[in-house]
Amino acid sequence: MYKKACLLFAQVDHVSGEVTGFAVGRLMELGAHNVQIISSITKKNRPGNIFIIDTDDKHEGVISEFLARELKVTGYHRIETSHIFQRVSLSKRKLGIRIKGKKIAFECEIKIIGDPSDPLSIDVEHDALVRLQKVLREHKKELSLSELKTSIEARLRAAGKEITLEV
Repeated sequence: MYKKACLLFAQVDHVSGEVTGFAVGRLMELGAHNVQIISSITKKNRPGNIFIIDTDDKHEGVISEFLARELKVTGYHRIETSHIFQRVSLSKRKLGIRIKGKKIAFECEIKIIGDPSDPLSIDVEHDALVRLQKVLREHKKELSLSELKTSIEARLRAAGKEITLEV
C-alpha cells in the first residue's frame, strides 16, 4: 500500500536542546507524521541539526510558518514521496504475570504488521511496556523495558489471547 506524502529537510542552528525538543512536539501537533533530527556541522563549523519532517501538503503551510517563526529557518528542501507501508492493526492481549506465586492480570496493546492471521511481525506497544514496568515496580520487581519487550514478544506468536509471564 502507499500514499502521497512529502519530506521537508530544514537546516537548523542557533537553537538550544530545549528548543529543539519543544519543536519536535510542536511539529507533531501541527501535522507532522514523524520528525527525525540529524546532528550536523554547518559551513562555519558550528553545530547544527537537520530536521526531517514527514508530512503532507495540507500541513506544510503551518509547519513552514512554525519553522520560520520559532526556529528562524529561512527556507527548506521539499521532496515529494510515496510512503510505502504494510498493513498495521492493533490488538490487545491479556497478560498474566506471576511474581512469587502471585498472578497479576494486565492488558497489553500489540501492533501486528501484515495479515493478522499470518503476521510479518508482532510488537508490544511502548506505552504498554512502560505501564507494565510501573506495575512490576509496585510489586518490588525491576525489569528493563528491553527485557519485558523480549519476554513478551517471544510468546506472542505461539500464544492465544492470553500470555503468561514468570518474573
